Amino acid sequence: MLVALSLLACATTNAASNGAVVAAPTSVGSPQGTAGVLSSRVTADGLTQEEVDLDGDGKVEIVNYYRASGEGRLLLKKDLDLNRDGRMDVRSSFDEAGLRVVEEMDGDFDGRVDLVDHYISGKRSMTEKDTDFNGTFDLFSYYENGKVRRKERDSNFDGKVDFWEYLDDSGAVIKTGKDSDGDGVMDERSQ
Repeated sequence: MLVALSLLACATTNAASNGAVVAAPTSVGSPQGTAGVLSSRVTADGLTQEEVDLDGDGKVEIVNYYRASGEGRLLLKKDLDLNRDGRMDVRSSFDEAGLRVVEEMDGDFDGRVDLVDHYISGKRSMTEKDTDFNGTFDLFSYYENGKVRRKERDSNFDGKVDFWEYLDDSGAVIKTGKDSDGDGVMDERSQ
């Protein structure tokens, strides 16, 4: 989703860590008007939490959570405030290998998560979307080799999937299915 942006600020890839994201050297307590790490502390769960100011305005735009690992620190969580309103809009989690596991985003900046990307071995496997921003996910996309292969929708917003689409390598729909009686089971199929 936001791979390039989510790796900004105090994170680099270290060849010795097998591609895992580790901390770059930073200074703590950057003065007002200077971008950098504003604060660093150890959390109750033993992670190092760093609050980062990207633009030197003295406000936190990124919060990184690290665990000590070999030659450096392993990034396990990252929170981003994209619109700089003081609320985190993107939350990313990484596994012990430094690979992304899940990324949540508040796309309309109302404080609720609207999109969640799930990853397996660092590759996106599924996306959940709240297309009408009512607080309930209603579109689920499943990936194979980086491409959407199946979409499931709750088209009547009753909390149950009632429409399925299967896609080819180019993204074209090759077959569909529909639950016409609302029992959650596909009743109609077309190719």
